[in-house]
Formats: sequence, structure tokens, C-alpha cells
Amino acid sequence: MKLHFIMAFCLSLFLISCDANKKTVKTSAAMENVPTKETPGVISFEAANDRYSANGKFNKWKFTKANLAKKDKIETLTAEIEIDLTSIWEKSEKLTEHLKAYDYFDVAKYTTATLTVKDVMKMKKNGEYVANMVLNMRGATQELESVFTLINGNPIQIKGTAMVDRSIFTIGVENTSVPDLIKVSYETTVPTN
Repeated sequence: MKLHFIMAFCLSLFLISCDANKKTVKTSAAMENVPTKETPGVISFEAANDRYSANGKFNKWKFTKANLAKKDKIETLTAEIEIDLTSIWEKSEKLTEHLKAYDYFDVAKYTTATLTVKDVMKMKKNGEYVANMVLNMRGATQELESVFTLINGNPIQIKGTAMVDRSIFTIGVENTSVPDLIKVSYETTVPTN
């Protein structure tokens, strides 16, 4: 669960960092995110400036590790997630290509990001949890806190958000019209078997 949160946050921040001036909108049904064995859920992001509201996602990501130390105790979850940065997608084809460029994600050089999830704690609100995550991307690291909701316990399904700081990863730093903190959302089934 934590890994999905971290990945979702990272991805969202990166995508939001891109120039929102790109208004060409070409969508491809093939790029719509549908959970598969390769991608066990959705990691999406949103960012905006005065001219454009970006809403994107990463179409390829996976759990590389997921462990529940005590059955039915989500607080014992640890996980690792790998995100394929080359799979970044936004409804504007032009913006998608711009996000892949050297001044944003630079996918020619940096193809993956990793997210580690640990220290899950139950919050006072019913059904809400918080997880500590570590996002590694483009040679930099950010420690994150993600709040999520347990949608289902068997299988474990979660839904949450995190805030990724694009400035830590030098993503689109020249684009000052977009806030540094990017909201990343995720929804996934955690493979703990």
C-alpha cells in the first residue's frame, strides 16, 4: 500500500510540473489506465496554472515486493513499487511529450522511479491510515507521508493521496507558474499473497 502511495505521489508531482500551456488535446483509448497484471491500479496526478489543468497518470508500474507480516493487519504492510517513467501520459499528446523531455522527467536518461512503503499507522478517523514512503527518482529522494483509506480487506484494496515536491527532483523547475507540490492519487489492490 505504501509503495502505491509513494509511486502515485511521485508520478503526480512530475506530471503536474510540466508546462500547462500545452493545450493540444489528443487522447488515445489505448492509453486509458485499466488495471492489469503489469499495472495493478491507477497512479495519477493533477497540477494547474492559470492556463491549463493537467490530469495525467503513469500507465506502467508494479509492486516488486509486498509483505503483510501479520495477516489482516494492514499496519504490518511493507512494499516496494517500481514506476515506468516512460509511461507517463496526459490527455494532451503535446504535453505528454513535453513531460518526457530533458527539462521534466528526462525519460531518455531516467526510465524508472521507486517507492518504498513502511510504517503504516491507523488514524483516529474510521478506515483511514497513514504510511511513510520514500520516493527515489532522477537521482534524488523525498520522504513522504500518505493518507489512505482501506476500501476492502480481502483482497487489500486502498485509495489515497500524497504530495510530491517536484523541485527536489528538478522537474520543470523553470516553470514557475505551477506549484512545486503536486497532488498524486492512487487506487490499487495490494498483492500480499
